[in-house]
Parts: sequence; C-alpha cells; structure tokens
Amino acid sequence: MDIVNRGVKLAWGITGSGTYLRDTFRAMLKLKNEYNMKITTFLSNAGMEVTRIYGLQSMLKRISPGGYYEEIITSDKAGVSNVYSGRFNRERYQMLIVAPATSNTVAKTIYGIADTIVTNIIAQAVKGGIPILILPSDVTNETEIPCYIDRDKCTVCMDCVDKCPYNAIELIDGKPRINLMHCYGCAICVEVCPVDAIRCWEKITIKIREIDKRNIELLSNMEGINVITHPSEIEVMIEKLVLRSKT
Repeated sequence: MDIVNRGVKLAWGITGSGTYLRDTFRAMLKLKNEYNMKITTFLSNAGMEVTRIYGLQSMLKRISPGGYYEEIITSDKAGVSNVYSGRFNRERYQMLIVAPATSNTVAKTIYGIADTIVTNIIAQAVKGGIPILILPSDVTNETEIPCYIDRDKCTVCMDCVDKCPYNAIELIDGKPRINLMHCYGCAICVEVCPVDAIRCWEKITIKIREIDKRNIELLSNMEGINVITHPSEIEVMIEKLVLRSKT
C-alpha cells in the first residue's frame, strides 16, 4: 500500500475494553512505523485504565509521540467542552478509528449521547463528514483478560510481591492478589513465579448479550460509520475510504 508522505492524519479513540486491545495497538503501531501517519490518540477515563493495566503505555507513546496532531489527549487535557473537537468540524483528520469500542460506547453512539471524550469525537466526526471505523468489543465472544494469580497453584513464595516494581500485589486472606488499580501490565510477576501461577492476557469466552448484538446492527446502519470485526481490517479500510478519495 503506497501511503507514505501523503499527509494522512488519523484520530484514534480508545475506550475501556480489553477485547482486541493489544491487537489494535499493534495495528496502529504498524501504521505509524511503516506508513508515517500522524495519529492523535483520544482516551476516555476507562481507556486510560486499560492502557495501563494491559501494559501498553510505552507503545502508545510510540504511536502518538507528542508532536502536532500526534498528541495523547485525555479528558483532563481536552476539558469538559473538548477543545479539540474543532479539528473534526474542520476536517483535519482523514479518519476516526474507535477500537476497541465498549458496549457502553456503542449504545451511546446509537442514541446520540456524547458525554465522554470518545463519544464526543464520534459525534463531531459525523458532523464533519469524516469517515469513522468502529470495532465493537462484542463482535467476538473471546476476550483477553489482565494479569491474575491462580490462587490454587500459588505456594506463597512471595517472589511476585517482592519483585513487583509498582507494589501492585497484595496479600488477601494469606495469598497474593494483583490489585489492577496499581498494575502496569509489566508481567515481571509472570517471569519470577516459580510455579507458573501467574497469567497475563489469557483468552476467555464470554456471552454476548442480545441487546449488544442488536446495537451493533443499528450501529452498522448509521450514516458515516463503518463497523469492522478485527483490527486487521483497519489498514484495508484506510486504503478504501481515505487513500482512494485522495487520488
């Protein structure tokens, strides 16, 4: 795909879902590294949490290193009114990607609720005529979960407690437990555990609610919004919706 030096600027919204989160980060980093795109990242408060918990903060800084249109924008930085929303009204971005999108974000988008930084930029992108890609977390019944300790296998050697650089592992009822509110997803605990009792990014199966299935269908019929089912589709859709329109 010949997209180098075409001045493509993307906006990326991150919400609080772990489904396909690490895959999406890898896809966005590929766009940054291989095609030299400028990517502005907008994180909801929940998006900030999952980025930290899944150990993705350093990768995010490589995707959006801080230059003009390469900022990492949080709710605190944008303010209640989202001072960056004008970029969407003035068509400064060629595409908005929201991936992954929680069921909460999908439902709010359908009903026009724009009370988070991510739902706000979705609304403004529609008004500005900017193509939107949304990857709903409920397109799959498989998700990745953060680091946790299998308490049945744990021998209480205390290596993980001693070696955690963030003091995120605490004793509960005599055995270690990872406090995700302090975890940075570094996975050092996995490396030091002598009995393989700690796991990170394990895939589990979940049930998708019928209401979420219906909401995805409604979302796919909304003007200006394209629903995708996997991060691998992002690059393909950029070629289809952005680059061909520039030729």
